[in-house]
Amino acid sequence: MEKEQTNTMEIKPVEPKREKIKKQKKKKVGFIKTLLLTGQITRLLVILCTVAIMVILFLLGFLSILGVVKMFFSAADFIVFAVLAGTGIYGFYEYFRLRRIYKIDSIFPNFVRDLAESRRAGMTFTKAILFASKGNYGILTPEIQKISQQVSWGSGVTDALIGFSQRVKTKSIQRTISLIIEASKSGGNVADVLDVAAKDAREIKMLETERKTNMASYVIVIYVGMFVFLAIVGILCVKFIPAMTGSGMAGLGSAMGSGGGGSSVNTKDITAIFYFASLVQGFGSGFVAGVFEDGNFTSGVKHVFIMVLSSWIMFKLFMGV
Repeated sequence: MEKEQTNTMEIKPVEPKREKIKKQKKKKVGFIKTLLLTGQITRLLVILCTVAIMVILFLLGFLSILGVVKMFFSAADFIVFAVLAGTGIYGFYEYFRLRRIYKIDSIFPNFVRDLAESRRAGMTFTKAILFASKGNYGILTPEIQKISQQVSWGSGVTDALIGFSQRVKTKSIQRTISLIIEASKSGGNVADVLDVAAKDAREIKMLETERKTNMASYVIVIYVGMFVFLAIVGILCVKFIPAMTGSGMAGLGSAMGSGGGGSSVNTKDITAIFYFASLVQGFGSGFVAGVFEDGNFTSGVKHVFIMVLSSWIMFKLFMGV
């Protein structure tokens, strides 16, 4: 009897541990599966690579300030490189992602219209989605296949459609998805609701395209203003500042507080001030251009990269800052 009791005491704790391990494995597999289906794993890798490169460049700049590392580039250059790496990698990733979403957004009404026709033909909502995944919708086809995979793996149609709207994250698609979900729950004439949703999505897309076309002129004005500013600063640094800081302009030094005995103003110092002013101007103008373009700061990251890179090229290569 004692041996049997000891055996049971030894066996009982093993089963809960195995169940916990199985649950943890299921959670890990489910987390990875959701990352793959939602497309967030690529975004996560891009963000991690961007942060790693920026940290390395900031460390090199800090070490160059301390004098530990001596390179051709200065500490300010490493800081600019870190900004360019962050805005370049992440900015252009977001640009191509948003461009892809823009194309999906334009094809999505056709998908909703086909769902309505399938419903009229007598198919259930699940079968209509599975049937649509076999069609050709261009760039939207992989997204429809992801919805079909989620449904075939046991997820509900509502969860699959919500996951699709979270991947794309546009107002028109999120609004249309909410209409489709409410129509499927209500149990009424779903086909008519889908037709209305398709028309609504198409009209919203037309309005967004019209807004983008109208705001493109403001983005051009910002770029023109930035490059005019760089041109003026370049003329000042090449022509006027060397003449003003020459031996014949000793009064400039006294006017700036250096005393009456000769000019202590250095051309490189003034050029460096204009250099940092141009970087700040490019940083701010880029985000403003993004707000005008799409209404969010994320779209401005690529504009920041272009403007900061233009400032760095002009001052570093042509003025020797």
